[in-house]
Parts: sequence; C-alpha cells; structure tokens
Amino acid sequence: MLDEINNQEADSREHCFSKAPVPEEILDWLKVNSVLSIVLSDYKKRGSSFEEILQNDARIVSYNKSEIILRKGDYGGSVLIPIEGKVRVNLEQSQEHRFARKKKLEKRSWLSAIGQLFKKKKTQEAFSRVVTQDEISGSSGLKPFIDTDVDQFIANNLTRTIGIGEIFGEIAALRRCPRTASVFASSACKLVEIRWQGVRELLARSKEFERFLEDIIGDRRHQIFSFVKMIQHLSEDVQRTISSKAVFERHGSDKWNRNFRKMLNSDQSLLEQESVVLNQGHHMDGLYVVLNGFARVTRKDGGEESTTGYLRPGDVYGLKELTRENRQGEDGVAFHTIRAVGALDLVIIPKSDFNEHVFPEIEKGIETGRSNEEGFISRDLLDFFLDRRIVNGNQTMIIDLNRCTDCDDCVKACAVTHEGNPRFIREGHRHAELMVATACMHCADPVCLVGCPTGAIHRESNTGNVIITATECIGCGTCVESCPYNNIRSVEIHDAYGKPIIDLETGKPALKATKCDLCIDQPSGPACANACPHDALHRVDFSDISKVTRVIEKITG
Repeated sequence: MLDEINNQEADSREHCFSKAPVPEEILDWLKVNSVLSIVLSDYKKRGSSFEEILQNDARIVSYNKSEIILRKGDYGGSVLIPIEGKVRVNLEQSQEHRFARKKKLEKRSWLSAIGQLFKKKKTQEAFSRVVTQDEISGSSGLKPFIDTDVDQFIANNLTRTIGIGEIFGEIAALRRCPRTASVFASSACKLVEIRWQGVRELLARSKEFERFLEDIIGDRRHQIFSFVKMIQHLSEDVQRTISSKAVFERHGSDKWNRNFRKMLNSDQSLLEQESVVLNQGHHMDGLYVVLNGFARVTRKDGGEESTTGYLRPGDVYGLKELTRENRQGEDGVAFHTIRAVGALDLVIIPKSDFNEHVFPEIEKGIETGRSNEEGFISRDLLDFFLDRRIVNGNQTMIIDLNRCTDCDDCVKACAVTHEGNPRFIREGHRHAELMVATACMHCADPVCLVGCPTGAIHRESNTGNVIITATECIGCGTCVESCPYNNIRSVEIHDAYGKPIIDLETGKPALKATKCDLCIDQPSGPACANACPHDALHRVDFSDISKVTRVIEKITG
C-alpha cells in the first residue's frame, strides 16, 4: 500500500522540477527570510498559490566546498537562493579559466554512428521507456569544481559573498542570455533553485517582485559588459563606474513572435512597424551597446531609406561617430537610423565616459569588436534576413539552390540519425539563389522557450543549443505555436512496437514536440551538412558576419 502511495506521488510530480517536494519548513523559511518575502507583499491570489508554484517549479540543490554552481558564459533559465552554507561570486576576469569546462559532452563512437546505417528504420517517433534527465544529458552526477584550493583562491582574488536569502542568476533567466558571472560554493551549502516557469508565475502575481528584480539587473548590469569586447578588458572599478552612469533602455516587445506573421502580412512596411531607437542626423549622446535582441541599421539617401546592416547582442553603434568627434572635433551626429527588430535591450554609455575610458583604448589599438556593418551583402538580402528575423539564428540552415539537385540525401541522413524520423523539412523562404530551410536555427533569442510549462525545451548550458527533453514534453504545443519560423512540429508518438501511445484524458494519440537537435551526440556533427554530396547546405551563425558574408559570396558568386 505504501509503495502505491509513493508511486502515485511520484507520478503526480512527473513534470515538476524535482521528484521530491520542497519541505514545508523551507517554504515557511523562504516567506520570511528570503527575497521571496517581497512576492507576498502584493501577491495577487489568482490560480496557483505561492506554495503551489514553488512545489511545481522549485527544487533543493546541494553543493560541496569548491564545486561550481554557475559558470560564466553558460546558459540557464533558473534563479537560485542560498538557504544554508556559503556561496561566493568570482569578480576576477583573469581567473575565469579556473571555472572552465573540463569534460566535453560524450558523443557516439564512430562504430556506433556507422551502425545506424544498418538499423531497421522506424516510420514513427518511438519511445520504448521513460528515461531520466541524467540519462538524457549523460550526467554522471558529479559536479564540476574549481581546480585550485578554494581558501587560497578567495584570499588572493576579488570575490563577493552572496548572502543567505539573496537571489542570483536573474539576468540569464529574465533576459535569455548567458550567465554573466561564475558562482561557487566556499563551503558545503544548500540552495533553492527556481526554474524560469516559476519565476514567470511569481512575476505575474507581484509587481513589487518584478520591480525588485529589474532593479537588481540594473545594479549588476556591469557584469553584462564582460561580453562586450571593447569593455571587457577594462578593470572592474571602471566597468562599475561606466555602469553607474549608463542608461538602460528597452524597445519593442518581448512578445514580438505572437504578432510576427500579422506584421509580415500588414499593409504597413516593416520599417514603419519597428520601434525607432535613434534617428539619422540626431546628436550622439553616447555609445549604444546591444545586450539582447536585434536592431536594424538603415540610412536615408535622398528620399529612399534602405537597410545597411544589423546589430546583435554584444554589438555596438556610435563608434565611428564618437571616434570622429574625438579626432576631428566635429559634433557627432548619427550616420544611420537604428530600429528595434522585435525586442531590444541596450545600454547607452554616456559620451563623457566613452571619451574618458573607452576612446583611449581605441587609440591604443585594442580590438573593439563589431560595430554596425555596411556593404558586406546586398541590401535586398539584408532586408530578406531582417524582415523574416533570420538574423536571430545561430545555426541557420541555408541551401545553395544552384548546387542543390533535390537528391534529398540531407533528409535521408537526418532520418537515419534519428531512427527514421527526419528533424527538418527541405522547404522554406527563398531569395534568388538561396533558401532558408525549415530547420531549428537555435536562436540567440529562443522565444520558443518562454511558454513551455515543464522546461522540456531548453538551452544546453555550455553550447546554447536549443534541445527538447522528450520525457518532459507533455505535447501541449506551446513551443510549436511560439516559434515564429514554424521550425518545431508536434508529432504522434508510438511505443517500441509501433503502436500509438494514447493520451488517457483525450483518448487521442499522444503528441511530442520535435525539431533539429544538431545531431548533438554524433561525432561528425550535423548529419545533413555532412551528407550533402554537392556542398549545397551550410549552417550559418549570424553573429559572425564574416562567415555569413563568405557563405553568401560562395552562393551568389
């Protein structure tokens, strides 16, 4: 009888963040002694209670001394609150190598990969058993640790204690960007980890908590500068000085994907529908640094306004104008107009701080990273990529139509790798000699993640690739609807014998979301690109403008 009760409780928590419930005494402690007490100050009682949200979307995690809790540059969608022990954040950029990843993802052996060619092909998605998250990720259960004595590291380097009941990890969770700092256990410790879905529910019920987190992000935004080339080498003190005076702005809408198809079919031009950040000819008040999202760069010559480039996270605008002002003494005015493409987060570094701290480094010849790009590819093609938000892609599949012979070897290779079930469609948007295929682009801003109720679709922490954990997917179709590119599909699933798995509530075949996973476990990488006999298929990262240009030049000649 006891076993039945335990099994029923485990089943009821199948899609919770943890199979074990959060102890009541910890929930009571959080209400009084942690930042979550702010939530209760104006909690709107609708739907799930505070306790129910945490029981569904929180878990208790433990770390031993020297173990790494968060690694700078990794992706993650959760926030953490220490409840016991000591936790510290590293503030020394020069010591980040101590936190570097030492173990690579285990891939299939070449023998196993070749063996896939001779396996009996399946015609449907088959799930023979439920596997655990650890089995899917290949985790051994061992946590990474700092490769030096922790006490000595703390004594010799700049670190900061994260107090009991404080919160961290909020920048990556709310902005869908990489972790901005490395955090480690300086003693054995326990923390409450709340996944993005729970944070979203708490934010929806408490404006005070929303304001609190936005204020924290503002206070800690200097950490974001570590990903901007022209700023990352500046000292921590200088970065804090710049950050304290910088202006944070948000443009566009976080929910741009909901209206994206309507925008494409609107009588208004997309330029008219995009939010203007800076107008051509206006006074330059500082250096514009893109934190998240995308911007279109346009220039008006005569009466015609045309696209000349785009900006992605880490890019800057205003470098040419401000540098020219410093060198020639002319009043700096914007050479271009900047528009938000979807949602855009940026920081404006005031001109005085640019002149004092950044410009001297430019004069020394320090690498400054990418500014606004102009003249790399045709303006028609830039509009094609920007209008369809294809610049969001980190792994966009572009097919050279001059070379493609419709042999479908790419689709066949994908099917072989995924047990007879291809993960992309060789169709898509066309422009002259190229086509953007209907395949997951593993976006810089993956809006498909936002609505998932279980966290089944998420970013792999070290690569940022967007993957789906099949055992966590409940087939709700939220990610399918949220993807503005139609790159995710809902498919009927079958057991190991080919029989459809029936949803007991609806009586209909159960569904799962499926999409390209970049052949994450294959030793040779994406099977589609490797199988193409005509070198017609390319995977393109739109953050690397030089690679985009090389691929386009190769296709267009």
